[in-house]
Amino acid sequence: MAADHALWPERDALILFAPLLLAAGIAAWFLLPWLPQRQAASGIGVAVALLGLLFRGFLRPVLLCAGLLFAAGVVLADVRSNNVAAPRLHFRLSGAEVSGTVTAVEGRVDGAGGEAPFTRLLLAADAMPAGATLRLRMAGLPPDWLRPGARLAAKVQLQPPAGPQVPGGYDFSRRAWFMGVGASGQILGAPHLLRAAPAPPGVAAWLALRRLELTGWLAARVGGREGGIAAALVTGDQGRIDARTVAAMRDSGLAHLLSVSGYHIAVVVGASLWLFRRLLARWEWLALRVSVRTLAALGAGVMGTLYTLIAGAEVPAVRACLMAWVVVAALVLGRDPLSLRLIAFAAFVILLARPEAALNPSFQLSFAAVVALVSLYQSAWGRRLFPLLPEDAWWTRWGRRGAALLLSGLVIEAMLAPVALFHFGRAGLYGTLANLLGIPLTSVAIMPALGGMLAAGAVGLEAPFAWAARQGIGALIGLAEAVAGLPGAVARLGAVPVPAFGLMLAGMLLLALLSTRARLLGMAPLLAGGMLALVWPAPDLMVSADGRHVALVRDGRLLTLRAAKGGFATDSMAEAAGVSDIVPLGMATDARCNDLACALPGPGASLLALRSAAALERASLLEACAAADIVVSDRALPAACRPRWLLLDKVTLRSLGAVAVDRARRRWVSAGALAGDHPWSPAAPVSRWRDLLGKERWTEPIS
Repeated sequence: MAADHALWPERDALILFAPLLLAAGIAAWFLLPWLPQRQAASGIGVAVALLGLLFRGFLRPVLLCAGLLFAAGVVLADVRSNNVAAPRLHFRLSGAEVSGTVTAVEGRVDGAGGEAPFTRLLLAADAMPAGATLRLRMAGLPPDWLRPGARLAAKVQLQPPAGPQVPGGYDFSRRAWFMGVGASGQILGAPHLLRAAPAPPGVAAWLALRRLELTGWLAARVGGREGGIAAALVTGDQGRIDARTVAAMRDSGLAHLLSVSGYHIAVVVGASLWLFRRLLARWEWLALRVSVRTLAALGAGVMGTLYTLIAGAEVPAVRACLMAWVVVAALVLGRDPLSLRLIAFAAFVILLARPEAALNPSFQLSFAAVVALVSLYQSAWGRRLFPLLPEDAWWTRWGRRGAALLLSGLVIEAMLAPVALFHFGRAGLYGTLANLLGIPLTSVAIMPALGGMLAAGAVGLEAPFAWAARQGIGALIGLAEAVAGLPGAVARLGAVPVPAFGLMLAGMLLLALLSTRARLLGMAPLLAGGMLALVWPAPDLMVSADGRHVALVRDGRLLTLRAAKGGFATDSMAEAAGVSDIVPLGMATDARCNDLACALPGPGASLLALRSAAALERASLLEACAAADIVVSDRALPAACRPRWLLLDKVTLRSLGAVAVDRARRRWVSAGALAGDHPWSPAAPVSRWRDLLGKERWTEPIS
């Protein structure tokens, strides 16, 4: 058969698509808003598998496995969602008295960059019902007693976990569902200690406490802005890094260095492997009796695991640690550790345990980078550049190293660009340049200095290492700020639609995973996705879920009703629009604004955005409503307020969530429509949903 003839040359590469098909099923479950659609998706997967039984030859197992893996992904995501269901708040609570046990201190900002200091923690409440998890923010630095296991009482202001600020944007409500967090809010005043944290009852609690103490110790010993990055590199806590430094690292393409993931685990495991092999080789008695390579590989794996635990065992670090152990196993068994099959195995295991990771940008970025690097290593270019031959002169060796590093950076940046544009609306254009300097600096200077600081700190001799770490991190910050300040350092693009992102990602993966000329087929979806992202019609009006924030996109600027640059809602809207210039709505030449409202004419639909509906006389309000096509308010408006097209007031937005409007084409979409009847959706029934089999499920609401 023609299909068999086409697939047979790629038979060894087809196994690499197993985690991708599983991830596609998982993504379908999340992206399809309504239960009948998700049921149809699982049915299509089963139908493809059954269709495969009608064929003979190589096509039969390919279709059978592809259909079953896709259907399994849909089912897996549904089962995971049902298993993590927890009590959830569906309305605001002000001045509520709560008590409970601190389960985690997630992070804090010390105010080093000028922002107000605060602390964020997770609290298992005694009631509301018992065990409900609250994510709370407390102004100021935490008291010494605030640590996991402490019991406290406080007056709080609570609200449901926030949905996306723009349709299709970052959805904390979805993330909170899988974290088991039922409400978020603010501690009013100072919390009261009811009982100090006891001795940690288990290994996990003990590690959490030690990690918290180590974070503070590193930040204090290194000091300044550099101390926050030092803590992030070791314990994974980024809460002490100021906003200015985070922005510079992000715009320069160095932000991946702040999150403990594959790169950091690779540095620790690689350095440990090198050190153990040389130390054990000096022990002649041992070297003559056992394999030094095997012992060194196992020791390096243990060091990587310890580092993962110290760093908080977040999903990216656990994923990298798992991949490190796969590499260790390959070294022990004498297999090639740089194998795409090993990467596919690690991705498959992660998706089985945490299917929601498929939508996580960290998961996508880290695996895309590793796939790009290994594919390059196994390509014809890689076979020319990466091997260092004994007969090569020193300048040839260093030339190959430099060329390999440059080419690796370019390939990785190209692979990551679609993911970065889709999730963040921006991509650093000079990331390769920054990483050519930043990665060696971190690997050779900063990480060894921090390792020496930890070892010497046991006997109080950490000062020289802390000084070295401070100098190295200071140089890294300087590099980030210099690169981020270059003209055109950041490429911005408005929200990339899901179909365009899917096409681009599919194209990149076909180019990376296939081994014959068939990989060139990936150019078609890659180019199609890029063109679709450029021509996709973008909304020109965005309204937040509470109706307070209204933004209009015009002439490369974001015109906002209330907040200037710096607020999360406004920055999210600017990111979705692909602009950086944020100005008040009143600066529009055709806007008519006062303290109560702003009115703008078309194109397509006129807008009336109310700042304070309560202050308007009823007759004036109804007259203004009737004259506008769209009316937006953060208050409930009377039923007699009837605009010509859309009414987006507090009551309407409660079930819609954030809204984006294309006024010229008279089209609009809401976050509620995109989330459908998923349990975290504003459009879903309160605390009730149906699983893939149609069985009704529910959780007890927080009250």
